[in-house]
Amino acid sequence: MPASSRLHWRQPRRPLVLLALGLLYGGCGWLMQRFFAPHDPFPATIWLPAGLALAAVIRWGPRVWPALLLGALAVQTLILATPWPGALLASLGAAVGPLLGGMLIRRHCSGGLPFYRLGDVLHFLWAGVGLSTLIAAAGCLLAQPWWRFPGLGDALRHLFAIWLANAAGTLFFAPPLLFLSRRDGLDPAIPRHASPLEVATVSGATLLTAALLFLGLSDPHDLYAAAPYLLIIPLMWTAARASLRTAHWLAFGILLLALAGAAGGDGVFRDSPSGLALLNAGMMVLSQSVTLLIMGALIAERGSAEERLRRANHGLEEKVAERTAQLAESEARQKQLVDAAPFPLVLSRLSDGVITYANERAEHMFKGRLDSMRGLTVDDFYVEAGTRDEVSARLRDKGQLRDHEVRLQDTAGRVFWALISCTLVRSAGTLHVITGINDISERKRLEHSLKTANEALRQHLNEIESRQSGLKEQLVRDPLTGVFNRRYLDETLPRVMAHTLALGKPLALLMLDADHFKRINDTYGHKAGDCVLSTLGARLRDSLRSNDIVCRYGGEEFLIVLPGMSLEHAIAKAEQLRRVVQQVPIEALDHTLNVTVSIGLACSPLHAEDAGCLIHAADTALYAAKSSGRDRLCVAELPAGLEVPPPRPATLAD
Repeated sequence: MPASSRLHWRQPRRPLVLLALGLLYGGCGWLMQRFFAPHDPFPATIWLPAGLALAAVIRWGPRVWPALLLGALAVQTLILATPWPGALLASLGAAVGPLLGGMLIRRHCSGGLPFYRLGDVLHFLWAGVGLSTLIAAAGCLLAQPWWRFPGLGDALRHLFAIWLANAAGTLFFAPPLLFLSRRDGLDPAIPRHASPLEVATVSGATLLTAALLFLGLSDPHDLYAAAPYLLIIPLMWTAARASLRTAHWLAFGILLLALAGAAGGDGVFRDSPSGLALLNAGMMVLSQSVTLLIMGALIAERGSAEERLRRANHGLEEKVAERTAQLAESEARQKQLVDAAPFPLVLSRLSDGVITYANERAEHMFKGRLDSMRGLTVDDFYVEAGTRDEVSARLRDKGQLRDHEVRLQDTAGRVFWALISCTLVRSAGTLHVITGINDISERKRLEHSLKTANEALRQHLNEIESRQSGLKEQLVRDPLTGVFNRRYLDETLPRVMAHTLALGKPLALLMLDADHFKRINDTYGHKAGDCVLSTLGARLRDSLRSNDIVCRYGGEEFLIVLPGMSLEHAIAKAEQLRRVVQQVPIEALDHTLNVTVSIGLACSPLHAEDAGCLIHAADTALYAAKSSGRDRLCVAELPAGLEVPPPRPATLAD
């Protein structure tokens, strides 16, 4: 939608606007009940408050809901005398329906009137006329006592009648009110071709005809039953030649006369069978309003397209006329102007692509004469076949082409990239193409170099990230044994203990030390000792669960964290690890060594609730194990009154 067709809404001044809106809502309800309900065999034929509510929401947004709710409640209780529970349900439906439909329309139309595009009109019809009125009708139906409808068919007929009244009221009242709220009276999307006198004449004649049909004409034999629907013709003329605003206000006047005649029993609807005059008027409201909305949107879209095309054609015609005048003055001046261009310029026929003239810079670029006597065509310089057809098609479609990249070749066969801009001109009745050419081979080379450099930089960054990941892993791993180091333990153990304590679960800590490890180093050498430590770390890691943590604490000491393991299970697991190390010899270089370990065990929260104290307890137990003969397990001392449970046999689950 054009920017000028968007609305500049003013914020409502509370509470004056809300009070006025509520009073107007109640007044419309009283008007419908006073003049239309006594003559209507249906629950309602047209309900103007529905149109007022939808227009208010589109105009001011959801802030008007108190006025809509109070106005609807006043109509239900004071005018229609509906009992309170039913009145509240009906009022909620009458307020929620327009609020939902209006907000959907505001969101879809981005603050503009929903009448200038077919998509906006269809959105207005389904959200504002369909959904909004259906919710309001459902609220009114739920407000009725259930015994009034013996069957489902009766309830559906009543629901349809209420929906029809709300839909007719919305179509009748909402468009004129929305157009009234605009600051200007013009439709920017529609070129206005009719004079004010013509518009006034057609509008006056249409209203006079409508007054004759609906207020003065008697039609006992239904000879003029279709005549009211012919009034859509002057409405379409007004929408196409004047403005949508004028057309909708003219339709409002026609429909107002139709309703007045039907309510008063006058005009072509006076002798309708079964007293359905107001129903016929309501159906006319629906048909005429929907037709005007859809056709008006189509006319607006076509007018907008015509206006854009007219402006484009006007600009193109001015350029062509100017160029034609210059060509008519002097062929020599034309060549002089082309030669004076600061870039290569080529003139060719659009029909067959024959080059008629080229300036000196173009001949220097293509390394040869390009005059018309040689019969050269632009196809001789395009590398890809069919490029001229593509350029010609785009020129015929848009009249010009800007900054289009192509591959060209000169008379020596050198291929290069070029940026061309083309414009259509008419000379002596023939369409010509003026093509400006810019050699961008150097730019393409730089782009390729930049792309290559970016790819190399990306690979380098990936390599750096990979190395950073490896370095990060090295920071927490012991290079000899492959298990975690003490730094990782210091960072992880407090966090794991806090987590298990928060979950109310135990945590066991094993501290292992290789017995007589100094003797191995002294006897077999430090390389053999390294093999022992590496093998010992691998066996410990393979004998534990995936969530257990094995760390090299220092020298020949290892520390194992067993999250969620009780003291009893930890004792069994420690005994299993001790036997695994004891029973399987270790191959260290050319030596087979029998290695044993001493183990100290402490458990959280039994022995301590912080990492430092728990490690100290396990270390103390390890010292006791080594002091009492090595190759054994010792459990840290327990508080008074607690005993260490006996070890249980280890299982595969451990």
